[in-house]
Amino acid sequence: MATDRDLIDSLEALESDRFQQLMADERFKGNPLLPEFQQLHELYRTLAQRSERMIKEKAYLQTQLANMNRSLDLATRIDPMTGLANRRAIMEMIEQEFSRASRHQRYASIIMADLDYFKKVNDTHGFNTGDDVLVEVSRVLRGCLRNEDICSRWGGEEFLVLLPETQIDGALAVANKIRESVAMTEFKVNRPGIQLTISLGVCEYKPEQNIFEAISRADQALFQAKLAGRNRAIVAA
Repeated sequence: MATDRDLIDSLEALESDRFQQLMADERFKGNPLLPEFQQLHELYRTLAQRSERMIKEKAYLQTQLANMNRSLDLATRIDPMTGLANRRAIMEMIEQEFSRASRHQRYASIIMADLDYFKKVNDTHGFNTGDDVLVEVSRVLRGCLRNEDICSRWGGEEFLVLLPETQIDGALAVANKIRESVAMTEFKVNRPGIQLTISLGVCEYKPEQNIFEAISRADQALFQAKLAGRNRAIVAA
């Protein structure tokens, strides 16, 4: 399909050839309409140049619009504080991963994690410090994962991790790595540094489950970890 640019190029070539032919035709020498024809030709050339600028501006604006749409879509999928995937994004990713695991008989697991006694951080140091701690915790979580794993901020001080191609033993090992890393980190957003622990619930995908059942199982395991004394990872029943 011809573009605007192709159409203008074609018309310009046709117009230029026709104009040159008429100007060179001896039959029109001295014709009183010839000066007016030349003026019309110049006006046409001016309009053609203006049209070309408009086409370039249109292409530029279309590119800007596409970039803005991509940025807007990204903004709706990223938690602005931590830079992690948000709830909407992780739900879509889990659904896609579970669907793939079901079709190809593969494994996948999820981890639900929640910082222990985080309210004390906000109460003692203020919400700004609490936000800084969440950013640092997010960095620790990412450092415990593979490139293909996805870490999201589920809400507040709660995080959800998607582990593709991972059975329950591997998922539990990742959960304990996260737990140990958080416990060993001194979050130096204040002086003295802040020490935290984290509780985790681990769940392996089962073909008969839907996404909400899997998340509910991981959340129940997290609740059991809290009841059992916190700072531990528990596998969903």
